[in-house]
Amino acid sequence: ITYGTYDLLHQGHINLLRRAKALGDYLIVGVTTDNFDLDRGKLNVRNNVMERIENVRKTGLADEIIIEEYLGQKIDDIQRYNVDIFAIGSDWEGHFDYLREFCQVVYLPRTEGISSTQLREEFQEEIIDHHRAGDGKEVAEKLRPRGKRRTAERHVAVQPEPREEGQRKNNQHRRDMRGNRDEPEVEQ
Repeated sequence: ITYGTYDLLHQGHINLLRRAKALGDYLIVGVTTDNFDLDRGKLNVRNNVMERIENVRKTGLADEIIIEEYLGQKIDDIQRYNVDIFAIGSDWEGHFDYLREFCQVVYLPRTEGISSTQLREEFQEEIIDHHRAGDGKEVAEKLRPRGKRRTAERHVAVQPEPREEGQRKNNQHRRDMRGNRDEPEVEQ
């Protein structure tokens, strides 16, 4: 199993996925949600979670793609999927040693000279250069993150409540919004 944001998927990501896949016979790739990235301080992620999942899928290297939504999920996933090896880039060296209690931890070499941060910085420089040349608005629009981040994430990342509980909360919300607490609940 491996995890990442996989923003602006690039050769470094692909190399890491290949190396992780070579460690076993089945690769599970965890892709972080937009909210989890924000909570971790990643404020400039360009691709929404749906785009990032699709890009990982297109590599053909992931046997299964899961969503990482919360701190502590790695331990839950390792136990849930009976994982033998946790693999992550060497830039995280030592950070995930605590997982050795649950499985083998392997830090894979990074691909030098490429990173999502570097690509975002290059895009920002391109916007500034084009702005100075007078066509910055058009370039900025092309490089603007696409998609509705929150909407896309809700469909993927949020665990649905049991139907009855969700319906009860929905009915309560409707009554609260109308100010009428005696309205009968809708059955479905």
